[in-house]
Amino acid sequence: MKKYINLLVIALSMFASCEPILDRGGIGDVINSVEQLEATVTPVMNGSKTTNKVVVNCTSPVVCQWSNGVKTYSTNNTELLLFIPGSQTVSLKAMTNDGKVLEKNFTVNVDEMTFPVPPEYAYFCGTGEKTWTWAETKCFGNGHAYAWDPVNTYPEWWILSPSDVTSQCSGKGLPNEGAGATMTFTLVGMKMSLKDASGNVISSGNFDFDMTPDGHNWSIGTLNLKNTNILFGYDLNGGLVPWTQYSIMEINDNVLRLGAKGADGTYWFWVFIPAED
Repeated sequence: MKKYINLLVIALSMFASCEPILDRGGIGDVINSVEQLEATVTPVMNGSKTTNKVVVNCTSPVVCQWSNGVKTYSTNNTELLLFIPGSQTVSLKAMTNDGKVLEKNFTVNVDEMTFPVPPEYAYFCGTGEKTWTWAETKCFGNGHAYAWDPVNTYPEWWILSPSDVTSQCSGKGLPNEGAGATMTFTLVGMKMSLKDASGNVISSGNFDFDMTPDGHNWSIGTLNLKNTNILFGYDLNGGLVPWTQYSIMEINDNVLRLGAKGADGTYWFWVFIPAED
């Protein structure tokens, strides 16, 4: 009995950062391999079309953690939404009663987005992973913001091209984050990586976003970063301190426009477009 209590404590701590626990499943016979797991992922159908919702179920005596790549749920049975069309992965981590963690992936091909999800997931990540680079002109600079009339969301005072950003990086002793540099957003795990103009990885981390407008008719949401940054994301008038949060000015399939307020009150703006394959 003491052994089972200790294992349950471990399982709960393992899943502490996930969505609220709905069902811990049973603690019984030892499951030794993935092949022994009685687990299913069943798509919700719309006629003959596979929708972007699945029903997950595990009847084995294990503690389950299901993920759609974006959110994780500690439960043996629930429904998950999938955020983009095409081939998607639903993952299961199962903790057995002897403390072993088994992992199993299920592939679901989403035919249609029947159930609404924020479109920004597809804007950022495309069909699962999407790489962005600088707009060809007027890609970075500063200007006024919502404290002025009219509201501004573009570089308008000091305006740089990608080659200008390259020169700025060189002069400030920064990695070459100018022309040819890229940043990639990946849906599974909500990951983001930054590469310099030579393709070398500068940083890798995670991102999330909140599409709540700022209330000033300026930004439409917020991009948050952890252990990484956007291209040339430094406060140039504030000791080159990197930002970890950006205002989203605009995002769609073809453009990502961001803004941030510097320590001295200056507003900075970035404009990115999808990188060519």
